[in-house]
Amino acid sequence: MRILSTIAILAMGQICFAQNALVSEGKDHCDCKNARYTEDANFDAIKIGSGYGELLEISGNSIKNKYLPTREHNSFWIRIKFLESTDFEFQLNPTVPTDDFDFSIWKVTGANYCDSIVNGAMPIRSNLSKRNPPKGSVTGLKKGAGRDYAPAGANSEFSNSMQVSQGEEYIILIDAPYGAEGAFNSSFDFKRQKVDTVVSEPPPVEEKPTVISQLFIRVVDEVGTSLNDADLKIRNVPRQDSVFTNEGYFVLSRIQRYRNYTIDVERKDYLSLRETYRSEEGVSDTIVLQLEKLKIGSKLQFQNILFVPDQAEIVESSYLDLRRIRNFLVSNPHINVEIMGHVNGLGNKKKLYRELSKKRARAIYDYLIGEGIFAERMTYNGYGAGQLIYKDPQTEEEARINRRVEVRITKI
Repeated sequence: MRILSTIAILAMGQICFAQNALVSEGKDHCDCKNARYTEDANFDAIKIGSGYGELLEISGNSIKNKYLPTREHNSFWIRIKFLESTDFEFQLNPTVPTDDFDFSIWKVTGANYCDSIVNGAMPIRSNLSKRNPPKGSVTGLKKGAGRDYAPAGANSEFSNSMQVSQGEEYIILIDAPYGAEGAFNSSFDFKRQKVDTVVSEPPPVEEKPTVISQLFIRVVDEVGTSLNDADLKIRNVPRQDSVFTNEGYFVLSRIQRYRNYTIDVERKDYLSLRETYRSEEGVSDTIVLQLEKLKIGSKLQFQNILFVPDQAEIVESSYLDLRRIRNFLVSNPHINVEIMGHVNGLGNKKKLYRELSKKRARAIYDYLIGEGIFAERMTYNGYGAGQLIYKDPQTEEEARINRRVEVRITKI
């Protein structure tokens, strides 16, 4: 038995999140949180305009991503609850064949399913294929289509149908990446599963829950005690991701493969720490960062404080590390330090190297005074090339490590 319901969604020029007079309820359903709820897909025509609502749930994806559009463009969200188990199919039929409509479908799991979508949850079906005007640019779900996802480009206009169970709910994003001149009708087909009077209905096919890979970070001291009150920041985190704390861990909401993350950790009475993290596999991971207790003679090294060649003028890109030194001294007002300058000089210009490194250490000293650090807490000195980490540097990286600034604890 088939139950066929039809919705007609008209694409207008209205801004989706505009505050002008409400011509239709289309603007109320341009975000996941305000998705149009239905149990039979039978509701009146909706006018949908340009825009994506109050929140850009989908963004920052490559055109090669076969699961998600590059971003949300002109969107309408539907939340559908199935009152019976079925093999779910539907078809989007543009009234103007040159219009292009894409869709993505997620299973509703838990109360925060919209947050999961924002944080990168993968849809269980999507079709981003290029419009095909000779065939009416029709798209949708169809049994036996051959694939669950159709990426952008000249690909199949249909994705596989879905086996759904009674009581399950799904979110459907319909997006017009180039806007739309006309309307489209969407026919939702519900094929009831046959119930044998002798053999019980087979259990529904369970969809595997979408797993979002996360990074769990534990900060500890030298004996392994957790430092949950440490100040931890992760740089190079995309706007749609976040960092939060949970049960003694700092958590990055989503790991993106091949992205270089910089992790800065600070806490009073401990040396600050900077680590880099990169994942090739993109699977959930846990790391432990150990902070060293402050003691006289402890050193912080900074290789990213750079100067104009042969001068003591600080390059602008150095100020991120300079702020780290400033923050460290502000967080530990009871300590005194020596600012130590080093160069990567080779040859017999020892006096020249020492003078240059001292001038550069003085430049940092002056900067910190300008940032409110008391002069009596600091001294500065230049060590030239007398304390090279690499005596015979073979690479630019080794030379950069030699060309460093150190902050040494002199009084606690």
